[in-house]
Amino acid sequence: MIKKYVLILISFVVFQQSVVAQNYKFGKISEEELAETSHASEPDAGAAILYRKTDTKFNYSQDGGFVVITEHQERIKIYNKDGYDLANQQIGLYQGVSEEETVTSLKAFTYNLVDGDIEESKLQSKGIFEEERSKTLKIKKFTMPDIQDGCVIEFKYTFTSPFYSTIDEFRFQETIPVDKVEMRFFAPEYLVYRTHGKGGILLGLTTETKSRTIRYRYEDKTLARAAEVNTLAREPQVKRSTAELDLTENGYLISLENIPALKEEPFAGNLNNYISALQFELSYTKFPNAPVRNYATSWEDVAKKIYKSESFGKELEIIKYFKKDIDALLSGVADPKEKMMKVFDFVKSKMTWNKYYGVYKDRGVKKAYGEGVGNVADINLMLISMLTYAGVEANPILLSTKANGIPFFPTRTGFNYVIAGAVLDNRLFLLDGVDRTGAPSILRTNLLNWKGRMVRADGSSLLVDLLPSKPAVHTSLMNLEISEDLVITGNSKNRFTGHYAKGQRARYRSLNEGEQSGKMEESFESIEMIDHTFKGMDDYDKPLTLEYNFENEEVVEVIGNKMYVSPLLHLATEENYFKAENRTYPIDYSYPRSDKYNVSVLIPEGYTIESLPEPLSINLSNNMGSFRYGVTQNAGKIIITLQNTIKTPVIGAEYYKDLQQYYKMILEKESEKIVLIKA
Repeated sequence: MIKKYVLILISFVVFQQSVVAQNYKFGKISEEELAETSHASEPDAGAAILYRKTDTKFNYSQDGGFVVITEHQERIKIYNKDGYDLANQQIGLYQGVSEEETVTSLKAFTYNLVDGDIEESKLQSKGIFEEERSKTLKIKKFTMPDIQDGCVIEFKYTFTSPFYSTIDEFRFQETIPVDKVEMRFFAPEYLVYRTHGKGGILLGLTTETKSRTIRYRYEDKTLARAAEVNTLAREPQVKRSTAELDLTENGYLISLENIPALKEEPFAGNLNNYISALQFELSYTKFPNAPVRNYATSWEDVAKKIYKSESFGKELEIIKYFKKDIDALLSGVADPKEKMMKVFDFVKSKMTWNKYYGVYKDRGVKKAYGEGVGNVADINLMLISMLTYAGVEANPILLSTKANGIPFFPTRTGFNYVIAGAVLDNRLFLLDGVDRTGAPSILRTNLLNWKGRMVRADGSSLLVDLLPSKPAVHTSLMNLEISEDLVITGNSKNRFTGHYAKGQRARYRSLNEGEQSGKMEESFESIEMIDHTFKGMDDYDKPLTLEYNFENEEVVEVIGNKMYVSPLLHLATEENYFKAENRTYPIDYSYPRSDKYNVSVLIPEGYTIESLPEPLSINLSNNMGSFRYGVTQNAGKIIITLQNTIKTPVIGAEYYKDLQQYYKMILEKESEKIVLIKA
């Protein structure tokens, strides 16, 4: 009886498991998946990846050798409009000189639950298109149809690449939850790879081997006597044969479930640098009857190879096309820095970026110069040549943009941008001719990504820090008066340097005066602009100044015979940016910064001081930053002085709790009020 009961129980458990087991076969969408209104573990998520599978193998062709074939399948649940962006998918395709990556067998459907029935909408050809990002990169895009709250989208395709030396990374984590992800990667024994994992998730990588047989054709050439009589002429006769080769495949497997979203926090930089993923690096090849060929290399070797390319180093040698113009531009100019600035400004004003990245030429410097349009390499290689011709020492600096990520090992896609590095009096100036509003060593923030590598014609190279050594500074002098009807009138004089000035110019330069006032009122809140004046808006290598007059009706409160004043107004820190309990990736400020405020409040007639905020001094560990707050009285005025400095632009996650407490104390101090009492 007991045995019978146990058997019944086991049968029931097996049946229950089979009922709830998820069916990941393509097209087998369940009503339960469609009916789900929020994610079980992360109910705020706008979408979730229900299933992702990548199965990679290597096929052999007689003409092309080994090619990488990846079967990709993905199923995504969209809960609400926050997840609608997932309906737009894209795949990067590298284009070589004679070979290219391709996507085939694309199938995709959107599923919706309508009155209890599952309705499917098929991706049509009009929803599929390609975009050319550069000469070497195309983007295959597709947009899923009939996206609604609660729908499920599913797609699969075959990705083929002849470039087995560089394998795209396999991602296991996203900014939305991932319920299940599987990876299978099997490579022939002739191609030996290293693996590089990243992110905070344990990947649980396992390995296995299996046998495989490859069939291939080969040609046997023999000499056969010619048909003509009485001649010694001979001609080759081709014999085509088929053979088989037994080999071992090395497999790498990962299967993960319930992976939490890596949520974007303030000052995140490129979140892709911290997503849990696996990258394969080709270490060496050993084909039958051939010597071992090592592929593992260094960034120095990559840089040298780029410099020697016809599409890079040779472009630096072409100077005839610009000589006449540069001679006229620099006529009578002797100072090297003035020469540098004139050439830099000339290139910025003449050339228009075609939005293509890359370290190799697109049109080529001569043609780009004639047309006034080029990619990053066209423009900045041109700038380097002109600087060198002008007698300024200049060399290319290769770097990776933030969107391109920080590569873990040297690859062909490791660098995707080049700038000019000019040296004057042993000081290095970073110049980007693509950026029309750029200034020396004030690069766009998407270029402030760790370090770059300067390469020289003699084959030497040098690691270069891309981050500014001096902080961007915002200085504000603000004078406030309180009227009888409790309205504050103020005058604010501001000075911005470095990236602060660059950011202000980007925000306001293209706007008219009225639009500028409106934007400032939106940013500052609670104040009404009376008038304002910018100075130095077009002098990109100099500080920018801004003076404005304003009114504020919201920061003065009278209770009984006491007046309460919030003196910092719109200069006060509004919130603690770091609300998450924990953080697993660094805080990326992009550049060092310092805010220096001096606020003077005229004590209203008939009032005296009852209490003032106490001074405060805070230091972050390792001299990464500091906060100073002081209060003084002078000639009927209360003067608040404040300085908040972040010296280290990228702060490790291990200091997150310290930084969180730092901002908590700042927020509390800056919210303290001046208390005045009627005399």
